[in-house]
Amino acid sequence: MKDQMLEVPADVRELVEKTIDQTERAFGYFFEAAKVPLPPPGDLALDLAQRNMATAFEFARKLARAKNLQEVIELQAELLRIQIGHASEFMRELAPKR
Repeated sequence: MKDQMLEVPADVRELVEKTIDQTERAFGYFFEAAKVPLPPPGDLALDLAQRNMATAFEFARKLARAKNLQEVIELQAELLRIQIGHASEFMRELAPKR
């Protein structure tokens, strides 16, 4: 399984990259528009959402360039580790200070 190649035509990969770029720009506009004064949990939640989206776009780009199924599995594991890290940090920031 680890040597199984992903046969995705170059033009499809290019289209995926362009779509990711356009979607990332659209989310960038959204996050810019959402920059208004928010109560503390709201600003943390928006920051987490923005970090998760950046991570997801980076993952999507790497996934579009994956050459085999083993690489896809490794990328998925990396994404999960990063998302767990973001969520853990978010929970630490939300926890009451002692």
